[in-house]
Amino acid sequence: MKLPYVIRTVFLLSILFSSLASKAQQTEDLLNLLIKKNVLTQQEADSIRADEAIKEQAKKESLANRHGISIGKALQISGLVQARYQGFEQSTVNNSFDLRRVRLDLRGNITDSWSYDIYTEFGGTGVKLVDAFVAYTVADYLKFSAGQFKIPFSVESLTSDSQLEFSDRSQVVEALASRTKDVIGNSNGRDIGVQVSGSFAKIDDFYLFDYSLGLFNGAGYDVTGDNNNHKDLSGRLSIHPVKNLSVSADFYNGQGNYGTPAINQKRNRTGIDARYVWKALSLTAEYDKGTDGTIKRSGWYGQAAYFILPKHLQLAAKYDSYDPTQTSLTDRTNWYTGGVNYYFNDWTRLTVDYTIRREQTLTQVKNNLLNAQLQIVF
Repeated sequence: MKLPYVIRTVFLLSILFSSLASKAQQTEDLLNLLIKKNVLTQQEADSIRADEAIKEQAKKESLANRHGISIGKALQISGLVQARYQGFEQSTVNNSFDLRRVRLDLRGNITDSWSYDIYTEFGGTGVKLVDAFVAYTVADYLKFSAGQFKIPFSVESLTSDSQLEFSDRSQVVEALASRTKDVIGNSNGRDIGVQVSGSFAKIDDFYLFDYSLGLFNGAGYDVTGDNNNHKDLSGRLSIHPVKNLSVSADFYNGQGNYGTPAINQKRNRTGIDARYVWKALSLTAEYDKGTDGTIKRSGWYGQAAYFILPKHLQLAAKYDSYDPTQTSLTDRTNWYTGGVNYYFNDWTRLTVDYTIRREQTLTQVKNNLLNAQLQIVF
């Protein structure tokens, strides 16, 4: 006579849990044996197989994301640490190690519609707020954000520091997207303001269009207020004609307070970019131009990256050209970068790249640069 279903199930699970280190085939053999001995029916065995498959998938997903810490939906904790070595060809610049970025990110969903993000920088000279905003999502096609966050301009500027294929961003992005060489200073591509964004026209499992439109102070990030009474407008529209292909156009119309002495001056930008990812290959290109006061600037880059060992070893190459003053014929710089990324796992990566720098002058400056950067995200 068969044992009751509950007793048989407990009996089977006790055997399974005591043999966690055994292979899947051994578990399958055990199930088949129990069916043959009439301890389990075929239907009961299939049910247990399904339960075990669900548990195994959940285990895989947990391992893939174990660098993140979650306390329900209300609080998710993650972070980034980047330790770097730079080798300079210039004899007047010292080679050095530094902690490039040390960041902690706290975010969560208070309800299905309300969310927040607080992203803090601990490296450098002191603690700074990188992102700090609240968002209200009506639907995929409509989301409102208020606070400090990235300006919707430039695919490279909008890409997370931990996801870049190279150690450094392109010259034109650093100069025209509120970063290190911008006339208003380095704001990490961010500002304080409000924004409406969303995605619409879904085809299969991806959207045809993404958009963002924001109004900002124009004074940069981690500041207490605006430095003029003008508000800056920025917008971006992306089209995805096929999956994994993004073609975008963006603009920024503003007024910055800069110069010596600092005065309110025009600070406008426009740009186009495209990115395509197909299996192990990724291709990115971007062109931006801007006007600061009476000075016109422009630049572009094109890059390719390919995993020669899936998920582990990636090779990358980039051409980067920037003209800081279009009225001058002797100040364009062209950079040629080759790099290697080795992913130890999903959250730890070593990036090594070398940049050959060429100036549009009769006398070349010996300023090639070697970067080696180890990063971990959690």
